[in-house]
Amino acid sequence: MDNPPVYQKISSRLQNAEKILLVCHRQPDADALGSLAALGHWLDSQEKIYDKFCVNQAPGNLAWLLNFEPLISDPQQLACQNYDTIVVLDSGDLKFAGLQDWLVSLPAQPYIINIDHHQTNEHFGHLNLVWPKAVSTTEILYHFFKSLNFMPPPKTANALLAGIIYDTYNFTNPNTTESALTVAAHLLSAGASLARISDLILKNKTLETLKAWGGILTHLNFNPRLGSVSTIILQNENETGLAEIDLMEGVANFLNNLTGVKVVIILQQQPGGLIKGSLRTNDDLIDVSRLAKMLGGGGHRKAAGFRLKGELIKAENGPWQIK
Repeated sequence: MDNPPVYQKISSRLQNAEKILLVCHRQPDADALGSLAALGHWLDSQEKIYDKFCVNQAPGNLAWLLNFEPLISDPQQLACQNYDTIVVLDSGDLKFAGLQDWLVSLPAQPYIINIDHHQTNEHFGHLNLVWPKAVSTTEILYHFFKSLNFMPPPKTANALLAGIIYDTYNFTNPNTTESALTVAAHLLSAGASLARISDLILKNKTLETLKAWGGILTHLNFNPRLGSVSTIILQNENETGLAEIDLMEGVANFLNNLTGVKVVIILQQQPGGLIKGSLRTNDDLIDVSRLAKMLGGGGHRKAAGFRLKGELIKAENGPWQIK
């Protein structure tokens, strides 16, 4: 990925910033947290002052990416910090990043740098480094660091590789590219551990997780005409307090391996009359991000999501529906 002018502009802005806020999307995954950690490592090397914000804390199996340090999660804590520059990582819009309401309340707007790989990204930044062909935001950061001659130490290489492994599902998703494999090889040379990261990210299922999955799978509904399979997650099916990512993303990726299924749809009832949807496909002719965008969400051709107001209800002698 060659885009030196944008790289230089981002570097210059961060070098001259007085106080920086790094932000990733709510319910953070390994790409979001890996991007947050890796860019933080580079800022440390430049002796810059910065904070890290996310609406939700890192799930237990990913806390190592941040050296087990907590994130700022309450926007009220940002009120008196006077950040002059904000870097939003791996988020298609400011709402998903949890910043929209807070930014509106500020008397002066900070300079926003937007680094992301979602094709539905709204280009909301003053500077936008958006590359949908990248498999992960950490892949974009790898090229950014390379343009600055920043050789990632092992901890940074691990953070960058974590994003690639997660967003390619350990190099098995259809979006896996030659570029991603090349970058991963370079990160291994820099000291990243493929086996350790794969275990931490993908081989972390507990008995409680599998029990919760079992309940969710009882709601499976197959539509042979559309070639789609769907299921729902009710609020009482997460009494164990499992991270949302273990339910939504885990089940979605599992179902995406079904033979003869073109599209996977998962709907989760959330508090406050909200429904979260997750979409997956392995079909090259289907772009689930377009459907997600119509429903107020976004994502990639093969994996996307959305949130909308509604309630899941059981139709008489039929599947669950949205009311």
